[in-house]
Amino acid sequence: MINESARLARLFCDKNLPVLAFLDSHQPNKPEEPYPPHCIAGTEESKLVPALQWIENEPNVTIRRKDCFDGYLGSVEADGSNVFVDWVKNNQIKAILLVGICTDICVLDFVCSTLSARNRGFLTPMENVIVYSRGCATFDVPLHVARNTKGALAHPQELMHHVGLYMAKERAAVIANEVSLATPKKP
Repeated sequence: MINESARLARLFCDKNLPVLAFLDSHQPNKPEEPYPPHCIAGTEESKLVPALQWIENEPNVTIRRKDCFDGYLGSVEADGSNVFVDWVKNNQIKAILLVGICTDICVLDFVCSTLSARNRGFLTPMENVIVYSRGCATFDVPLHVARNTKGALAHPQELMHHVGLYMAKERAAVIANEVSLATPKKP
């Protein structure tokens, strides 16, 4: 997932295409139940992984630190504006290619909110949300660990990744198994 995300980021940056990267940056006093504290603002967990840190210096990349699962809702500013909505409109985005972690939580929540907003006419000119299956992943909590951890639920990684993809497709996202940015040949 990380290698594919880094590969695509490089392709987009080399072609000077707009990129928006969401980073979990949670506040310690704002829990996101049912999950334990994670990616607390200012910690290593709230930073880009080393393979993607270079994008912070790219002129076509917008970084959005979000304090909730959903990048769409996490893009709302105090004045009610939305960084993601503005990015779509300012860049005249017709399709977004989505990669990320966790397929069945953050990715899926973003897909659902974004497609609902598109359906309501809030994201003109956006038409498609494409989820790249090999550019997404989720976490693993085996049953034996969940049984011995207060409040934990089993979370089988492979199954939940596919559940997230299935639910995204059910909400009208396009699921891609490969991505190429090849220039079309002229007839």
